[in-house]
Amino acid sequence: MTDDRPYLSPTQRAEYLVRRGYIEDGALSDDAYTFLKRTNFHYFLGYARNFRKLRREGLIEGDDRIDRVIQMVRLDHEVSTRLFAALRTLEWRLRAALVDHHCELYTPTGCFLKPDHFLVMNSDSTPVDVILREQIVRSREPFVLGMFEVHEKAHGRPWRDTPKKMAAADQLAAMETLPIWAAVDGWTLGLLERMITETAPVRHEGEDQWLWKKVASTFSVANPLFQTQLTGLIVLRNLVAHHSRLWMRPTASSPKRPKVYEKMSRDADHKSMYVSWLTLASFLRADGGDKELLSDIDELMGRDSLYEMGVKRPLLSATVS
Repeated sequence: MTDDRPYLSPTQRAEYLVRRGYIEDGALSDDAYTFLKRTNFHYFLGYARNFRKLRREGLIEGDDRIDRVIQMVRLDHEVSTRLFAALRTLEWRLRAALVDHHCELYTPTGCFLKPDHFLVMNSDSTPVDVILREQIVRSREPFVLGMFEVHEKAHGRPWRDTPKKMAAADQLAAMETLPIWAAVDGWTLGLLERMITETAPVRHEGEDQWLWKKVASTFSVANPLFQTQLTGLIVLRNLVAHHSRLWMRPTASSPKRPKVYEKMSRDADHKSMYVSWLTLASFLRADGGDKELLSDIDELMGRDSLYEMGVKRPLLSATVS
């Protein structure tokens, strides 16, 4: 089979972009040459395709240089870096809120390892308690490893530097002494979300007390919106963590527009990245972190009106993802 998609040098990549109508000027500055050399070309084409689409629809005039597309990639990277810092803050606070409210409603050890601690939301998904135990066993946190080591030595067995070599029953017995606050930092964000939203309620004074409602109150997020908003933020976090393009990408899981920022989002599509960023800001209101994040985002978008359009109104064009 003939390979009709050969590897291209940076100069050949520029020629390809001109030949396929992505840009009109394929001249490579030293900076552009270095950028193309260090950037996966398939990733770069995600920006170039959308740039070409907008040009053909008359939404971009002039400036058909490769440097113009590179500028968009770099600005997207800056925004992604700022979002990552905010998402990391959110993760810290989610973990702390989970521990606080879980200990308010349940015992700090043992219960969260059991199947009946959780609701079955999707019978096709691996149960939360199973994933939770697997992630604890994989932990390299010294305190967690020490807990397994103490258990093995207490039962006259040599410690072999990893709980993976222990019998499943012994793993579980050792984990019974592990408090939730010593385990929570080793869980993925996906598990953290399931732990919050799928923990079964506890009956208190004739009323069901839900962990997820307690956590939602910490972030001043309305109960009807909390789960969809949190799911949308996890999708955003995964895009940012995997260096995915944000510009001209409609959201796959679209959170509701936060009412507190209704005026700010009037010119944004409901499936735009900007609405997702406003949702992130809404979770950071406790100490004014939302104002700082939105100020930084506004400054970055203000550098390029085309970038702002692409993150607020990606549905203007049939985008290519």
